[in-house]
Amino acid sequence: MKSADVKKLVLEAGAVATGIAKARPVDQEAESLYQSWINTGRHGEMEYMERYAEVRHDPRLLLDGAESIIVAAFNYYTPANHGGVVAGSSGPLKWARYALGRDYHEEIRDRLSAVAGEITSLTGAQCRVTVDTAPLRERYWAVEAGLGFIGVNNQLIIPGTGSWVLLGEIITTLPLEADGPCRLSCDVCMRCVKACPGRALDGHGGMDAGRCMSYLTIEYRGEGPIGCGDRIYGCDICQEVCPHNSCASPSEIPAFAPRESILSLTRDDILTMEQGEFSRIFTHSAIKRTKLAGLRRNAGG
Repeated sequence: MKSADVKKLVLEAGAVATGIAKARPVDQEAESLYQSWINTGRHGEMEYMERYAEVRHDPRLLLDGAESIIVAAFNYYTPANHGGVVAGSSGPLKWARYALGRDYHEEIRDRLSAVAGEITSLTGAQCRVTVDTAPLRERYWAVEAGLGFIGVNNQLIIPGTGSWVLLGEIITTLPLEADGPCRLSCDVCMRCVKACPGRALDGHGGMDAGRCMSYLTIEYRGEGPIGCGDRIYGCDICQEVCPHNSCASPSEIPAFAPRESILSLTRDDILTMEQGEFSRIFTHSAIKRTKLAGLRRNAGG
């Protein structure tokens, strides 16, 4: 089975871009930058980012005999992400676009698992699918596989597509011809740096999670208020202002379409929500990660 055959399967599974990298240790420069980020506490309370350092350094530890990393990018962009305007104390709430449809972990895993199964069936090679669920440097490997580059906003930017993508990988024992890394770079317009409400971006591709609205509304477990305004879950501002996203087109994956049950929620709905209703509305949703208590805190409760 050749690299072109594998890529064809991945694209047929709904990816907008795919590439292949040789499974090997992360280069020393990238390793040093990551360790500096951890050592200076810019990862906030995300202690899991400190764990499994050996695996983050060498993805071959995730699968015995790993030879290749197949990286796939899936477009999740939807043009609108606001709820309705309601009179009184409630108003329009803004949600990170990636969270408005089915949980991307489930959707992408299902799609890549089908590809992995086909690879195993045709070649006998072992495969492991990861979707933001293993200590794998996803954006690093996306660059190494030639998909795109890391922008000043710390997002993976795919030329001609933009950054509204979610990543998934297939680590496999199948030796495949690797793509060359993407050596393009951001045009450094600094729009994202200027627009970031928490001033989390340093202008050189680095970021302080403790000042990032996405981190504060999703990962942070402390008490409020946290100054999130109308952004109830996540923050897309650094992508909304990015000129590389001027070419963004709506996702063709039905499961990523926004749910009306989420878009229609008001601040009052969230503040009075019970656990059963939370579980019902956010079933198979990435928003479950913040839990009901976190969502209420973000709403000002």
